[in-house]
Amino acid sequence: MRNRTRTTLAIAGCCIATLAACSTQNPNASSDGASGQGDVKTGAGVTADTITVGMLTDLSGPFAAGASVQVAETKAYYAQLNKDGGVCDRDVKVDVQDHGYDPQKAVTLYRSMSPDILALQQVLGGPTSAAVLPLAQADHLYLGGFGWAGNALKYDNAQIPGTTYSVEAANAVDYLVDDLGVKKGAKVGVVYFTGDYGNDSLAGAQYAAKQRGLEIVPQEITPKDTDMSAQASALAKAGAKAVIVAAAPPQLASLSGVLASQKLNIPVIGHAPTFSPSLLDSPAGPALLKNYYAFTSTAPYASDEPGVKKAVDLYEAAAPKGAKGFEVPLAYAQAELLTDAMKSACEAGNLTPEGVVEAMRKTSDLDLDGLFATSLDYTDPSQPPTRTVFISRADATAPGGLKPVKTFEGPSGKGYTFG
Repeated sequence: MRNRTRTTLAIAGCCIATLAACSTQNPNASSDGASGQGDVKTGAGVTADTITVGMLTDLSGPFAAGASVQVAETKAYYAQLNKDGGVCDRDVKVDVQDHGYDPQKAVTLYRSMSPDILALQQVLGGPTSAAVLPLAQADHLYLGGFGWAGNALKYDNAQIPGTTYSVEAANAVDYLVDDLGVKKGAKVGVVYFTGDYGNDSLAGAQYAAKQRGLEIVPQEITPKDTDMSAQASALAKAGAKAVIVAAAPPQLASLSGVLASQKLNIPVIGHAPTFSPSLLDSPAGPALLKNYYAFTSTAPYASDEPGVKKAVDLYEAAAPKGAKGFEVPLAYAQAELLTDAMKSACEAGNLTPEGVVEAMRKTSDLDLDGLFATSLDYTDPSQPPTRTVFISRADATAPGGLKPVKTFEGPSGKGYTFG
């Protein structure tokens, strides 16, 4: 069941946000009645019969394979939504642009599309999101699907789809201690991309290690570093009992393969962007099947939760030969989050960019049928809407390559604080 609870805010007079909405209203926008809601104020990206939302994604860079899956699922979602009546008696269109994982290009594309969209459903990638987030904040424009970097919590227009990399990593350390038997005083490696993604993961791991009496062995890399021999050797020399990877599939494959060749049989834990099911067919496959765990905010493809089944059924009908992976439930969840905010903005009579952000920030108990581990609370921009994660194991028989294990929230994941 999809449940939603919203806080009630008093609205008095014509506030600054309302004035901003009036001054930037799209000349093609209209103000008309939404079913039973009276007049609906509209703004950028909204006409009498259409709502346009944006996606800034990576169709030609390091995450191109997963990005194409997300685009296919997103388009299928809105096609079905439009068949079911759309939002506010309007069809939803998606403007997809490829930034190629280039922050400068992402900024240029954002500036060109922002006057003509109601919201940005996604900006894929840590560096690109970091470049676009302050611009969207200044424009009072909703931004979702920007990854899980904790620094996004300082933007009240950003809707994080789950918890942060830092909380995921803190939970991973708790799990190593509480479930996998890593002893006090042990060393845990963190192989991480420099930047918002990797640094956030490292911060969570360091916090939890201090709480649990472990020592972190950090190994900083860049996306251009694909041979992890030096990092694996450093971890072996340090005597690491586990490793957390905040990188991409090529780095995971290399690291797992080298660790196996050095007879270092230790748990390897990654975030959602770290893993690709295609790795199980690579030379690193046996090592991953033995040692790999995924800690993610959204449920894996193989989950039997109702929301995930809806996402998978929609994707497999739209792209029967498409790659399977975490991107499918993630894209569906992102579209659900934005759709919920747009429908609520319509109900409130304010279908403008500011109105969508305001509606999102009133959401206090959003249940998306198992796409997330708990219901979500977005009323405090400084906190993630949940701290509970999904744990999965690499499994060649599971669709998407990951078999669900459990949901988990450890003491460090619960206690992690954001500066």
